[in-house]
Parts: sequence; structure tokens; C-alpha cells
Amino acid sequence: MSQQLEVVKFRDLIPVRSIPRVVPGLSNTTVEVVGEDFSSVETVLINDIQVPEFIVVDGKTMWAQLPDNVDSVQTIEVQSSKFTRTAAGSKLKFEIGEATKTVSGILKLTQLFTKWMLQSPGSDIFDPGRGGGLQRLVGQILTSKKMESVGVVLARSIDQTASQIRTTQVNEPNLPLDERLLSAALIGVNISGDKMEASARVRIISMAGDEAVSGLTL
Repeated sequence: MSQQLEVVKFRDLIPVRSIPRVVPGLSNTTVEVVGEDFSSVETVLINDIQVPEFIVVDGKTMWAQLPDNVDSVQTIEVQSSKFTRTAAGSKLKFEIGEATKTVSGILKLTQLFTKWMLQSPGSDIFDPGRGGGLQRLVGQILTSKKMESVGVVLARSIDQTASQIRTTQVNEPNLPLDERLLSAALIGVNISGDKMEASARVRIISMAGDEAVSGLTL
């Protein structure tokens, strides 16, 4: 199995069921968070700001300190250290981090697909035709405020990227099946006109039958 440096970090989004109360007796305002399984929590964001501290009380309960200048919870996002293979989707970060690691299999394939999908054609002098151009295309749509076109552009970019990867992999006979692309499809998109933001979920399936869901916010 081949290895590649991890530069796109995919992390599970852990479902949150409720925030029942403010934890009493603490010097900093801390809320109690109830969810499905907090055993692998890596990062917690409240109102899109990373909390300064959190404590996992048990598998389904966590205490999270409110960030500075935040007095109420509008949104909360709990990220796991694990890579998702569920329909719930994942959050991705473009970074190498302090401790480098390598990836293989379906995670390597998902990383490759995400990078190619965002890449603008012409940005690689060695392969000017490569790229789904998603980042540039969605940026143009968001700027023009034609939000209804986002889904069409996403689907087109995914199809184009999948076709490019499959064509390239034909010339890689030793590539493992779990790193060889079978299909990719858009399975969900949420559009926020107020935030001028689009969030999409893309299902990627390898020739080995492994499946992953990549969550992407633009």
C-alpha cells in the first residue's frame, strides 16, 4: 500500500443533542454539552470560535468553556480526531500540523480528490488541464450572489474531477484498489445567502468498495 503526506485533515463532526445548562460553581462561564460519543473529541468551536478549554465528563457529556467575548451559544461544532466514513460528513483542514503523518487507502484517495476538485485549471504548469476549478467557480458565484447556481457548479466540478482522476489512474497499474476511484457524487448541499456560504457533502467510493464522505464549506 502506498503512502502520502497528509495535507488535508478530515475530521468527524460529532452530533450534539443539547446544551442543557451552564455548569455552576466555575470561575469561567462553561456550558454542559450532551451528544452521542465524545470519546475522541479534538476541537470544540462555539459561534465559530475555538473554545479555550473543554472537559469530557463521560462518553456523552462534555463541559466547554465559552470563548472570550461570547455570552451565549448560537452554534456549536464538535470535531473528532477520527476520519469519517459516515453519511454525517466531515470537516476538513488544509494543514500539515506539528506532527506529520502519512495517509493511504480511502483517506489518500479522498485527499487527492479534494485537492484536485479545488484546483483551478492552468495552475499546474506540468498539467495545465488538471483541476475541477471549484474554489474559483464558487467564488465567482458567491460574489455575483447567484446562489441558486452553486449546486450545478458543484456537480459539474465533481464529475470533471472524477473523470480526470480515473483517466490518470489508468496509467498507474500498481495502484491499490482502495486508492483507485470508482465514483464520486454530490449527496447534499446547504446554501446560506446571509453568510454567502455553501456547504457540500461529497461521497467518494474506491474500486475496493471503501466509501468516505467529505464535507466542504466554501
